[in-house]
Amino acid sequence: MKPSQMTDLDKDFEPFYKLLQVMRDDPVVNEKVLTILKLDSYQRRSVINNWLEQLRRQNAFENLRQALSCLFDDKVAAKVLKIISHHRI
Repeated sequence: MKPSQMTDLDKDFEPFYKLLQVMRDDPVVNEKVLTILKLDSYQRRSVINNWLEQLRRQNAFENLRQALSCLFDDKVAAKVLKIISHHRI
């Protein structure tokens, strides 16, 4: 979807969509995210924070870092886990 065609709702969920795409395209990221999503809230946030710091030091793509950052939110994390479990991404 072109940026000019995106609605405000699409823009709000863009990091979420990117995360799902990265997970679909990269089995290593997929497995790591799935493992993280199964952790309790405190552990999940701690692991994500450490991973984001590693990615920042490696100058990883900003899109990936933004996408992973959305998993700090408990509701988003639960939704991603539900989608992954249901659709077997």
